[in-house]
Amino acid sequence: RGSRVIEGARTLAIMEGVGDHENIGSLFRNAAGMDVDGILLGSGAADPLYRRSVRVSMGHVLRLPWARFDGGFTTWQRGLEKLRDQGFRLVSLTPHPEAVHIADALEGAEKVALLVGAEGPGLTEHAMRATDVRARIPMAEGTDSLNVATSAAIAFYERQRSQRLRDVDTA
Repeated sequence: RGSRVIEGARTLAIMEGVGDHENIGSLFRNAAGMDVDGILLGSGAADPLYRRSVRVSMGHVLRLPWARFDGGFTTWQRGLEKLRDQGFRLVSLTPHPEAVHIADALEGAEKVALLVGAEGPGLTEHAMRATDVRARIPMAEGTDSLNVATSAAIAFYERQRSQRLRDVDTA
């Protein structure tokens, strides 16, 4: 099933540890609205087919292709190699101040997989080490992070914007 999600995709979202069904539903809805081709679930992500997730997603959980990575807490990240082998730039979202600006992380990439983590702890260090680049969304002083679904939506929008710029440059 994972191959079906990846095949032909240019933009993927990957969730690690997202256990809140409302966040999962919102993330699916945002992904569908922002041209994300599919979603992959890493360790600890709750069931997107849970009734509340389906409702919050407005049914997009049933329309957008998704699959789970094999493996547990410290092994599911091995599946990211398959994406890298297929030309995806793996971008982990983190509020860390040393991470690059999200626009810089996406610039020029033909294929992108955006990784997001659970509210609070975010992505594990193990997951972030398995990615190509750590990216941040610039925040106002005194604010350290956004809701995971909101952060993903901003990253999805930035991905759409960078694709438009890339397509104009190659036309």
